[in-house]
Amino acid sequence: MLPIYKPETARKYDGATKSMNAPHIFAIADQAFTGLMKTGKAQCAVVSGESGAGKTESAKHIISQIISLCHTGSEGKSLEDKIIKVNPLLEAFGNAKTVMNNNSSRFGKYTELKFDKRGAIEGAQISEYLLEKSRVVRQNEGERNFHVFYYMFASKHAANHGLRDVGSFGYFSSPSALPKSNQAMYQELAEALNVVSFSGDEIENIHAVLAGLLQFGNLLYDAVYGDRDPAQISSGPEVLTTACKLLGLDEAETLEGLLWENSTVRGEKIRKPYLVEKAYDVRDALVKTIYGRMFGWICSHVNEVLAPGLAFSNQVSTQKYQEIGILDIFGFENFARNSFEQLCINVTNEQLQNFFNKHIFENELAEYRKEGVDAAQVKYEDNGALLAMFMEKPIGIFSLLDEESRFPKATDATLVQKYNTQITQTTYYIKKRTNEPKFSVKHYAGLVEYDSEGFLEKNRDTLAGALVMCCERSTNGLVADIFNADISDTGAVLNSSRGPQIMKMQQQSSKKKTATISAQFTTSLAVLMKKMFACQAHFVRCIKPNTNQAARNFVPEFVNDQLRYTGMLETCRIRREGYSYRPNFELFMERFGLLAYGPMHDTADSTTCSKVMSVSGLKGWLIGRTKVFLKYWHVEKLDAQLQKFEDAAVILQKWAKGFLARRLKRRLLLKAKENDRLAFDFMATISGISDDIYRKLGVKNKEDADRKRKGISLKPATRKAPPPPVQKSEIELKREASINWYKEKESPRGAGTDPYGNFLPWFHGLINRKEAERLLEPRKVGCFLVRVSENRLGYTLSYRTKNRCKHFMVEQDNRGRYALVGVEKICHGLNELVNWFQRNRINEEGDMLREACGQEIIDGEEQCNYGELLPAGKSGIGGGITSYGDDVAPPPVRRTSKPGAAAVPASGTRIAGRAKRNSTEGAPPPVSRSSKPASSGGAPPPPVSRGNKPRF
Repeated sequence: MLPIYKPETARKYDGATKSMNAPHIFAIADQAFTGLMKTGKAQCAVVSGESGAGKTESAKHIISQIISLCHTGSEGKSLEDKIIKVNPLLEAFGNAKTVMNNNSSRFGKYTELKFDKRGAIEGAQISEYLLEKSRVVRQNEGERNFHVFYYMFASKHAANHGLRDVGSFGYFSSPSALPKSNQAMYQELAEALNVVSFSGDEIENIHAVLAGLLQFGNLLYDAVYGDRDPAQISSGPEVLTTACKLLGLDEAETLEGLLWENSTVRGEKIRKPYLVEKAYDVRDALVKTIYGRMFGWICSHVNEVLAPGLAFSNQVSTQKYQEIGILDIFGFENFARNSFEQLCINVTNEQLQNFFNKHIFENELAEYRKEGVDAAQVKYEDNGALLAMFMEKPIGIFSLLDEESRFPKATDATLVQKYNTQITQTTYYIKKRTNEPKFSVKHYAGLVEYDSEGFLEKNRDTLAGALVMCCERSTNGLVADIFNADISDTGAVLNSSRGPQIMKMQQQSSKKKTATISAQFTTSLAVLMKKMFACQAHFVRCIKPNTNQAARNFVPEFVNDQLRYTGMLETCRIRREGYSYRPNFELFMERFGLLAYGPMHDTADSTTCSKVMSVSGLKGWLIGRTKVFLKYWHVEKLDAQLQKFEDAAVILQKWAKGFLARRLKRRLLLKAKENDRLAFDFMATISGISDDIYRKLGVKNKEDADRKRKGISLKPATRKAPPPPVQKSEIELKREASINWYKEKESPRGAGTDPYGNFLPWFHGLINRKEAERLLEPRKVGCFLVRVSENRLGYTLSYRTKNRCKHFMVEQDNRGRYALVGVEKICHGLNELVNWFQRNRINEEGDMLREACGQEIIDGEEQCNYGELLPAGKSGIGGGITSYGDDVAPPPVRRTSKPGAAAVPASGTRIAGRAKRNSTEGAPPPVSRSSKPASSGGAPPPPVSRGNKPRF
């Protein structure tokens, strides 16, 4: 690799102008981040090019540079490390070897980096598009399946799952030896699975599913007598048995779904056997569906790691965050045989080219005309008509494909016949002169011939309802999870739960109509384009030097063709002749008005803007009806002229701060002198008083001596005995132990607090069950709180249901992980546990945590019941600070015994300056701390049973 991606190179582009350095991908990253900070508008970087041109590596460099530019220190570095560590996971499941690239991305990836208003990075989210699922069941000559299937032969589970010889599996179209680095790549994958925090059971399920899919590839069929007779399984019975065992499927139900079509017509059930060809399609559809949903499931868990609680939190609106998106998607492809996958890939690249044209050419020239600016009319190749040929309804390639897919007796040949007769008003579609089911399309990158064999079956991608229900009832947790999840119109897995409650409502999900692949494809593409059109776009064109994947081999003709058909030559021309920066008058005067009018300028119109440009001495700019048209170097020159004002402001600040510091010093010196005088007077007074006391003591001593000579005895003084030490009760000792446990163990881990150390709304102190129920009783269903237990070292989750309040003990294992007693979910932190159950059900009754029960509001001020848990000298909620002694805990809140009576809190417990949070009408009464419930007879309550502690 060339030495152009080192840290010293990255630093050269940090905040630098375009003209300071040579063009570089780090400059694109800097422009995107600078644009986000200056304008607040979302940014996106589109990385495009042919397959094998380096798009994925370029996207990695952009992400790394943007994270370093936000200067968030260890937090940004941690996120970058996570993105780097999860990347092998996505590449293992989504990349494969093709004839053009040994590590070709077979899916589109849109990475969104999320920043707060200050520019600090908060997290990332990855959206996946258009996974090439058909690669699982077949590959073209010279290509391989997805990497992960080969990695499985290096796992410790390989022998148990029947993975011994790679050449014995039918889903490897080109059997060959395993890659030399297979063991190392599997270890990298295993580390990535741990980074995403998959549990041991989930990792085992992933291995079992992958092995089970390969076993299904060895399931063979033949006809009973002839080709038109029903299909029967010709492979050994152990193949189906092994596959079903690994996937957790019922073997009898699976066999029924693989060989028979069950339907209902006018209330009558019809059972029809599959022919051999259809049976293979049903088998492959099952495998493709499982793999596709598993990939979406993995991506959703990757997002939980990259943006914990950010994209899914119901307490923080995602509108608070600014975004930079990086699109890394498969490049244009033209193989010896091009099928339905290549058609979708090339249409995607056509759409990206159209987005490039609109952003660079159409929108720019349209704005020139609107503003009445005389600009060079640049000619370019518009592919809008080509996209219309694919997308239009009802006469479009995808619409006709969906229409033909609805006819059971339609074939790939009848589909091409329909294309030939319906698509006649365009020069982009070219008929095949022979009777072969093929057609050609004149893409922006060149002519591509498509073989329609398999188009209809790939587009239908239908899975028999019996197999869907069988998967929903799978004993493999992963399979059941992904088949009980909701599926969006784009085919993405929307949500799933890892608990045992996933076995519900199989009937509903199995009856849900699934969109065709082309419908999912067009919807995904529309969603992606809508997101990108809302951003300020930056483009990275990756150019491939040759077609042989050879180093130090530059083919000028091949490179020139790429520059031509991607529009790079026309882009250079219009950028040279056009105006890249076009602010309206108000924005221009706000940014540059200082050059001509100083800090005071009230109007923003063509006259004032013209005066600013005239004062600057620059040439070649234009004034439109509402905007100023500037070339990119104009902005750099204007910024350079503004720099002297900024430098002058720094100097003024320096002198002003120096003057203020010197004045403050004089005041402090005068104050010190005054304090010295007062101290001298004080010490003189003390000296006088000491002399007087010493004189009086001398008189008293003389009087005592006289009494002694006269024989008068003095009565000895009596001292009071010290009071006996206070004996603490068992309840007080347990309470004190809970407080010390939280301060020493939990507080450093951030339990119940936000990143700034303030307690979260749902966190409460040492309140008992009765107090918790009193707080929750007037609230809505789903209102909850977490309290520190008084009788044990742990927490209790209390929440409101329709008829009563429920309480769950929160326990920890020996590794410090948290779990609710009786619930399988395990989390590494208390906050993570609460966030999880705000998004997922706690039990089969569907209980969820919906609304935090905050602290009480009395006379408009918030009263905290966690004062005992605060460190000395801190209030805990960002208001005024009350100082206590080092060994004295802040006093608890007091209230009257009646729930509705007004309370007068103890001294020092009100938090001054606190915003009125949760101050809604009908808030719960203040918490009583004056008494605690006791068991009958005044005896301490019995110890809490730990028999239900969860096993980890």
